[in-house]
Amino acid sequence: MEENLSVVRKVNFELDQYIHNVFHEVQSRVYADGEGVLKEDKFTEYMLDQLSEASETEGMVVCNYVKPNERGNIEFKINGYAIRDGFETIDLFITLYRDTNELYNVKKTEFEDMIKYVTRFGNAAIKGYLDEIDPSHTAWSLAKIIRGNYKTFDRVNIFLLSNGNIPHDPPSNFRLKGFDELRFIFHIWDIERFHRLSQSKDNREPIEITFCEIYEEAVPCLKMPVDNEVYECYLAIVPGKILSILYDNYSTRLLESNVRAFLQQTGNINKGIRDTIRGERPYMFLPYNNGLAVTASEVETEIKDGQLLLRSVRDFQIVNGGQTTASLFHTEKKHKASLAQVYVQMKLTVIKDQELKNREVPNISKFANSQNKVSDLDLSSNHPFLQRLEQLSRTTYAIDPENHNKQTIWFFERVKGQYKELYNKEPTKNKQDAFKIRYPTDQKFVKSEIGKLMNTWKCLPYNVSLGAEKNYPKFMESVEKEFAKKQPGKVYYEDLIANAILFRKAEQLYGRKGKDPVGDTNIRSFVVTYSLSLLYYLTDHLMDLGKIWNEQRVSEGTQVEIYRLLQHVYQYLTSSQESLISEFARKKYCWEELIKLKYEINRENLTGCLLTPEEHAARYSEETGKIKEAEQYAQTEKLSQLGLAFWDGFSKWLLSRDDFSTIQKNFAANIKSKMFRLGTFSDTEIRQGLQLLQQFEKLEITSEYICSLSSYKDVKAINTAEIYHRISQLTDKDWQKIMDVGDQTKSLNFNDISVIRTVVKKLKQGEQIDFKRLSVINDCLDKVKKYGIKF
Repeated sequence: MEENLSVVRKVNFELDQYIHNVFHEVQSRVYADGEGVLKEDKFTEYMLDQLSEASETEGMVVCNYVKPNERGNIEFKINGYAIRDGFETIDLFITLYRDTNELYNVKKTEFEDMIKYVTRFGNAAIKGYLDEIDPSHTAWSLAKIIRGNYKTFDRVNIFLLSNGNIPHDPPSNFRLKGFDELRFIFHIWDIERFHRLSQSKDNREPIEITFCEIYEEAVPCLKMPVDNEVYECYLAIVPGKILSILYDNYSTRLLESNVRAFLQQTGNINKGIRDTIRGERPYMFLPYNNGLAVTASEVETEIKDGQLLLRSVRDFQIVNGGQTTASLFHTEKKHKASLAQVYVQMKLTVIKDQELKNREVPNISKFANSQNKVSDLDLSSNHPFLQRLEQLSRTTYAIDPENHNKQTIWFFERVKGQYKELYNKEPTKNKQDAFKIRYPTDQKFVKSEIGKLMNTWKCLPYNVSLGAEKNYPKFMESVEKEFAKKQPGKVYYEDLIANAILFRKAEQLYGRKGKDPVGDTNIRSFVVTYSLSLLYYLTDHLMDLGKIWNEQRVSEGTQVEIYRLLQHVYQYLTSSQESLISEFARKKYCWEELIKLKYEINRENLTGCLLTPEEHAARYSEETGKIKEAEQYAQTEKLSQLGLAFWDGFSKWLLSRDDFSTIQKNFAANIKSKMFRLGTFSDTEIRQGLQLLQQFEKLEITSEYICSLSSYKDVKAINTAEIYHRISQLTDKDWQKIMDVGDQTKSLNFNDISVIRTVVKKLKQGEQIDFKRLSVINDCLDKVKKYGIKF
């Protein structure tokens, strides 16, 4: 059978949905703000919020300025800016936005124009060509600030934003003539990269698949004949092309419940899959391959010509057979092989209870037929403890010790092969380079390392010396007890990374073969874990791991002390009467005898690196998180209780004040914007806001006067809590009915429906909704209520 390529739609389903979401978000923001608002500005505003949440920028301001030249063409343009404290860095943003809900490619000429427009603005500002900028526009004030402070800039970040795909690489060594010392660094943030950023957050929607929408061929199945309350089970024959399309679209998201990501086509099994597909008899794939084990939360079937077919599946997860799925995709893509004759058997288990699913998925992985050998390390991948660490890993930023303006992420590879697979999915070299900057390879860590690091911290070096396969299960036993009723928090994660920094530094200090090591490099692993355990033991576990996390380095004094300990432990192990040091290190009495020896820590080396008992208790108290949360809530209340009218009037009043800095004025505008959208304040915004209020209070100007300057002083108050309660009771079917009735009766227009779509999405993801959209949604419900819809 020939493959009908015209039927296979080359669509990335999740990206396509994300583009639609962004489109409706922009439409609803424009509608909520009223007439005269540019969609490009609302897109810029929305994406700057995303970049701020990802710590890529802060204190940003939307500033749309376009200067035409004598011919009427664009001379230069910017869409926004952000100035960091101390004027070390300035961020300039330029946007290319098309009013479409479909993916498009940014042309090379358009891309080059974006760079040309924004760098021309930077050139004019730095060189003081202020007469080229309209003095009545905010951009003039920005240019004046740049001119006055450019000598303090360490770099100028140029962010190129677009709701299209940018398949081009920016200049790598751009300089302004006459200002060679000033670095310009370009950051491409197209819709695909914003989509990947959204996927890295905690709130991921489950994968939903409607088979007829992605491929012409149906998926026949058989249902288990006996029903029960726990699960349903189906056996199906799936065209290989469907699996390739799914992997192309969802990548490792399909494998979040799998024990590992794609291991590349290096193992014998994966090579066999590839060779069968490329060989003379690809139709033999079905009898040769063990197939897939898949789980889901819901399934829809239909009957056609007497045959039961799978119609759609919700929360589709491959728990066994990830290698088969990825190999199909990679073989088709890399070797241009046809999958027309390739079919795969699939066992689909629909588990009805979410808690039961978390417990049973590892068992399904464990007992399903394995093609590649699966270790106990792999089988634990779906443990809630590890899933929580992965969430923390993707959202917790660390400073670069060499450049405090740069932030990176320690990448926890919960699923084996995850890092390489995500890297390979980046479409261009520039985006692959950006991935490695964000997730440096030397900051990648795996499950077995967690067991090694934390058991060293717990002074269990004899367990660590057993090796990963034996130490890790012992560590997970302790996890079951420690985290039976709670999840690891940010302090635990920071301690984990601090331990990684210490461990890697200790390995470096020990040295390598031929590089002046402390001793025999064959026993380095034993010496390092015992040395660090001894350090923790002798300091009563008072090492300031928070300091190591914050600085992302080990102090010189601590390094000196670690080196002394390495020498001490090496001498201890090599002078023992045991015939094999490796066996001796695995015995508990090896540790017990070591701590009996007299060894004095030189505490001068650890000055500033140890906590007091009171500081230790404060850091590790279970109430600490609650106290910090309560403090942050109280601080947020100080800002929010003043109301939108105050912050709107305050931001306007500040424009004429010379006793407040530009950065302060920007943050006031940001707080006003967050108040308008009922957004969440960042730590920096809270700190800056409180400082603003403290400085304002000294001036003895009444808040009533400030509020009188606002255009929101006459805005009708709405009961947000009541509306929240009203809309939170509605189901997906209710919302769909509201939109259908509104469309059919013409009582709701396109903008109304755009607002509804964005509000529904925000409700699902637990995001806050601005009061204008709450007001719009409330009016929408009232409009359709007269047609008999009950809420």
